[in-house]
Amino acid sequence: MKIGLSTSCFYPQPLEQTVERIAALGGRTIEIFFNTESELRDPFLSALRRSLRAYGLTVVSIHPFTSLMEGLLLFTDYARRAEDGFAQYRRYFEVAHSLGARYLTLHGERKVPGVQETADSWARKVERYNRLCEVAAEEGMQVAQENVAWCRSSDPDYLRALYKAVPALGYTLDVKQANRMQKSWKAYFDAVAPRLLNIHINDFDQDHGCLLPGEGLLDYGELFAALRRSGYDRQILIEVYSSNYDNDAQITRSLRFLREQAEKAGYTAGF
Repeated sequence: MKIGLSTSCFYPQPLEQTVERIAALGGRTIEIFFNTESELRDPFLSALRRSLRAYGLTVVSIHPFTSLMEGLLLFTDYARRAEDGFAQYRRYFEVAHSLGARYLTLHGERKVPGVQETADSWARKVERYNRLCEVAAEEGMQVAQENVAWCRSSDPDYLRALYKAVPALGYTLDVKQANRMQKSWKAYFDAVAPRLLNIHINDFDQDHGCLLPGEGLLDYGELFAALRRSGYDRQILIEVYSSNYDNDAQITRSLRFLREQAEKAGYTAGF
């Protein structure tokens, strides 16, 4: 198992600086959170590739900056916008694959109070999800649907329905987003475990919704034991906000803490 970091932990520091910072902290496995369109093009992209090679970093997944509007881009009944959305996400997949990544973390549709799912909207959604997974596969990638508190994916039953309807869809488990719904991570894990591709990890306590791993009340023994039983042996990525810690030494401690917890559960773990 690899223990790593999302570049989003350092936002709004520029992406190229976060790569150098992660390497200095001893991290080697990362998720890149792209923050704007120009980061997907040269000359920035070529410079990013050089930096990743120079620092020996492995990119396992990416997170698109258009996460906030994926429902609008991909899943509404405005067909022309959907076509443009698929073209944009194909570009994400191309860039991600060129960096060595395998997964794209997807937020999906927002929750909209009062809007009811119909047979037509569900059929359209399933068709779009299947198509998105096909486009990803054409570029050597997989889509990983994340549980997100403000999205439809906050409902474990909705994830179960997607699981059944979209066989190629994978999943990202996000602990902080589960906690924001006042649910255990287990509610989401149980819904998607066999197709889990990625994990965003954090900690929390009664007064703080997001802390670095090891600084709160999460039972890591229970988490790693469940992952071990399920056969999950990919990566766990710290994803917190820059306001959730005071210094980089805390991040280094969290990386080491997670490695120790993984090893206690029987994993061979590294960065």
